[in-house]
Amino acid sequence: MFEVTGDDIQRLDDVQLRTLVARLAIAELNARALPVSGVTAGGDQNAADGGLDVRVEILGQSHSGDFIPRVPLGFQVKKPDMGPAAVKAEMKPKDILRPAIGELADASGAYVIVSSQGSLADLRLKDRRKAMAEALRGHRSADKLYVDFYDRDRLAAWVNEYPGVAAWVRARIGRPLGGWQPVGDWSGTRVGGDGKFISDDTAVLVDARSKDQVILPMLEGINSIRATLSQRGQCVRLIGMSGLGKTRLVQALFEDDVAQGALDPSLAIYTDYSETPEPTAKQLALRLVETGQRGILVVDNCNPQTHSDLAKICGSSSSKLSLITVEYDVRDDEPERTEVFRLQSSSKETLTKWLEATFDHVSQVDRERIAEFSGGNFRVAGVLADTIKRGDTLGDLRDRDLFQRIFQQRNDHSGGLLKAAEALALVYSFDGEDTSAPSELALLATVAGVDATQLYEFVAELKRRSLIQSRGRWRALLPHAIANRLAAQALERIPPAQLDAFCARLPARMRKSFSRRLGYLHDSQEAKHAVGRYLASNGPLGNLLAANDDAAQMLRNIAPVAPEAVLQRIESEIAGTNGPALVHPRTSHRLQLTLLLRSLAYAPELFDRATTIIANFVVA
Repeated sequence: MFEVTGDDIQRLDDVQLRTLVARLAIAELNARALPVSGVTAGGDQNAADGGLDVRVEILGQSHSGDFIPRVPLGFQVKKPDMGPAAVKAEMKPKDILRPAIGELADASGAYVIVSSQGSLADLRLKDRRKAMAEALRGHRSADKLYVDFYDRDRLAAWVNEYPGVAAWVRARIGRPLGGWQPVGDWSGTRVGGDGKFISDDTAVLVDARSKDQVILPMLEGINSIRATLSQRGQCVRLIGMSGLGKTRLVQALFEDDVAQGALDPSLAIYTDYSETPEPTAKQLALRLVETGQRGILVVDNCNPQTHSDLAKICGSSSSKLSLITVEYDVRDDEPERTEVFRLQSSSKETLTKWLEATFDHVSQVDRERIAEFSGGNFRVAGVLADTIKRGDTLGDLRDRDLFQRIFQQRNDHSGGLLKAAEALALVYSFDGEDTSAPSELALLATVAGVDATQLYEFVAELKRRSLIQSRGRWRALLPHAIANRLAAQALERIPPAQLDAFCARLPARMRKSFSRRLGYLHDSQEAKHAVGRYLASNGPLGNLLAANDDAAQMLRNIAPVAPEAVLQRIESEIAGTNGPALVHPRTSHRLQLTLLLRSLAYAPELFDRATTIIANFVVA
């Protein structure tokens, strides 16, 4: 699917061609677990460079490979085609063999001329090799030097061994494969990301699959992910709230200036699954397994079902693939055969450093103010910093004023858009495509005071402002730092009776989604009052102590808002006639309730009461 042809190679410019040969050399050494530090590249192809554009050397080791037949090896990279006469002139100008070529011969190495314009049949290739041998005539070690000539078709064959390299070539010549691209920005022998990767001792990754939720310092976590992905058939899921820098972290896995042991970018191919790549990730994975190619699939904004499908393909016995997928939250997702890591919020210090590197016109005082307000969220910090013009300052703006800056982003105030955003923020996610009468958009539109079609237009505008993210037909107002504030504002302006009537009309999925959002609003008095109403056996969300998993999940979701009230409701139910059924070992929601009680028991003032109830479950 990523196949590159000789015609594609021909379209590369001089700098791209030299970078390509260097990256291919690194890829071949990486594939054989050999050190790549001896690959060097530099200089203009047509400059006086001693006759070598790319050099490959492995100190203290020998090597016999495919396109790197032996080391030390020197590549002379030329865009024009080179006939026999041009070959001799290149190797032996003024009838004097270049010293660099003589040194390769003395070391029993290899010398290869690469031409991106030439396309040689067997006879013409022999003529080039013969000319190279003649240029060596008279040198004391002429018979020790291996020489060869790579035309554009042989170079294309080398490229096609590495999916990430093929993706890079296609991207450079404007022929990318439907939403798929290489990882990072290649330059010579190095791979960089979107600015320098910034981290400090407070930045952490959480090993989410470990029993104790082990906290790893950032660089240690990066190395742990690298160790997993370096093995064929292994899968990683990186999760965390929107705007924390998950995609940037994935790029850092392939950058050799971030800790030691970077993954090989020549193996990596990346897609943002919300952009509907063609072929799909599943189709591409199946094809790479079928052809037996080694690769690392990177799928951003990957929903749980797609991850599950890919994990089965990449984890099969015949696969040489590794997989890393990125998603903003998978609370209900327990993927099989997968290592899960959660990215925590960045520290104020890390954000301040990033703002300094990215927004040099923002003053130190404003950088610190933005970092504090953003709560560790890069996206919030970036949007807010982008609203500051040169010479401007945040001054003494209150948090509410800062929020307005993020929401409006240099646009005029729109009361309708704000009300729409508040309504959308009431749920954790929503179906953003269906506008028919019973749809989720139609229900949310009643709170926004518009019809479903108008709300659809508002969603499009919020997406343009990077405040809406898409996963297929699903939408979410993100980051949560913004969504939570909007939801709290919605609760302030919506009369309780209207809010309860809205909740009572919601289907099961939206009720759970609403309860998840409510659980983040522990600082909102309106949210606390709402939870008090919802704990009643006939509350708008239904009986949250009913014997089913949905009710137990919603109870867990809202518990952080009013933990004492939730505990009191459980106590009352346990003491009543429904108590024996609630604690019975075969009750489906028993696990959810006991996990909730364990969480409540961490509050010192609730410990005795919570553990007493847990004892009822133990006895049962």
